[in-house]
Order: sequence, then C-alpha cells, then structure tokens
Amino acid sequence: MASLRTANPRLRNYFKENYIPQVCEALLCGLLITCPEDPLKYLQEMIITIMENGLESLLWDMCIDPSMRPKIRRLSETYMEQLFGLDDQLMTPELMIKACTFYTGHLVKTHFCTWRNIAIPLISEDELLAEKMEKAREYDNFRLQKYIFRLWHSYTEGQKKLLTVTLVRIRRMCCRYKLLAILTKWRDKAQHKYKKKEEELILKHELQLLKWRSKLKLNVVAKEEFLFPEHRASEISLGSEIPECDISLFPERVISRV
Repeated sequence: MASLRTANPRLRNYFKENYIPQVCEALLCGLLITCPEDPLKYLQEMIITIMENGLESLLWDMCIDPSMRPKIRRLSETYMEQLFGLDDQLMTPELMIKACTFYTGHLVKTHFCTWRNIAIPLISEDELLAEKMEKAREYDNFRLQKYIFRLWHSYTEGQKKLLTVTLVRIRRMCCRYKLLAILTKWRDKAQHKYKKKEEELILKHELQLLKWRSKLKLNVVAKEEFLFPEHRASEISLGSEIPECDISLFPERVISRV
C-alpha cells in the first residue's frame, strides 16, 4: 500500500490515535542526523525515552541531540503524515491547480473591470433616469395590456357560455316544434283512419240490417202465402204499383255512400 489516503478508515484512525507517524518520524530523524554506531540499541533507548515522556509530548526532534538539532520551521505536525498519506490538511496538486485557477480568474476579472471603467465612459444620471422611465412605461403598458386582455378574455368566455346556452335552447325548441308537428300529423291521420273505419263499420251494419229486414219480410210474406193465399194475391195486385227498390228507404249515410 503506497499511501493510506484510500485505506480503511479504521486503519487510519489507528495510526493517528497511537501516534505512529510521529514516533516513526522522531526515530528516523534521530537516526539520520545522529548516525549512531549501534542503530538497534539507539532505537531501543529512544523508544524507552519516548515511553517515559509520553506520546502527547512527542516532537519530531526529540531523538536528536540539542547541539545537532536543525533550526527549520515546521510546516505540519509531522512529515511522516505526508509520507503515510494522513495529511488531510496539506496542499495537494489538485488543490494547487484549483487555487491557481481561482487566482488567475480573479486577477483577470479585476483587470477587466478596471479596463472597462477606464475605456467605457460613465452614463450620466439623466440618461440613466430616462432609461428607467422608459422601462417603467413599457412595464406599465404591459400591465395595462394584460389587464385589458383579462377583461376581454372574461367577456368572451361569458359570451361564449351565453351563446352555448342560447343554441341549446334553440335546439330544444326546434326539437319540440318538430315533435309537435309529427304528433299533429299522426293525430290527424289517426283521426281520419278512425272516422273512415267507423263509417265503414256503420255502413256495413246498416247494410246487414237492411238485409236482415228484407229477409224477415220475405219470411213473413212466405208464411202469409202459405196461410192466406187469397189475401196475398190481393195484396200483390195492390202492391204492384210500389217499385221493387225504393232508395229513399235507405239512411242518409248509406245514400251518401251510394
């Protein structure tokens, strides 16, 4: 593992909590500067010293003789944090690129604003006021047009609804008049058929009645001839003057039909 930047968070916390980078840095700095003849014995003694003083007071130059300590300014808590990849606060190449990009953009913006203020003359207050008044007029006209359009829209919607209601009423009236005309024609035809049928039935009944009367007369005459032949002969001689068929004997309806 080249770095602990992408390592397990548990492992990173273990290194930080036990001051492993600080211990390694102090021991390594002591070895590099002191260069003892017996490195293992030197490391053993330094580890005992660190254990006696405690990890909280550990410094990177703790294992170096005071006369040999270099006078340099520390950039972070320990150089080993950068080596192990635990330096979350140190500058990385990505952060450096972002910082340079931001600084360059800010510098360009500053120079451009300065050039604009010098090259472009300032607008007078009268021109600025006239421009604002023109914008205000345009906005007021727009609001007025919007208000008028809303009124027109509501009026047209009302007229549209009124026209729809009127058309519905006209259609209903047309349907009603059409139904009335159909019913009137049907009633007239039905009455005409009923009258015609009634007249036919009356005529038929009257004809049947006449036939029945004629048959009844014939039966009566036949009986009289059988019982009184002399009296019948005199009646025949007297009745020879009466025509065989007198149309005046029929009812007026039958006569009109004939």
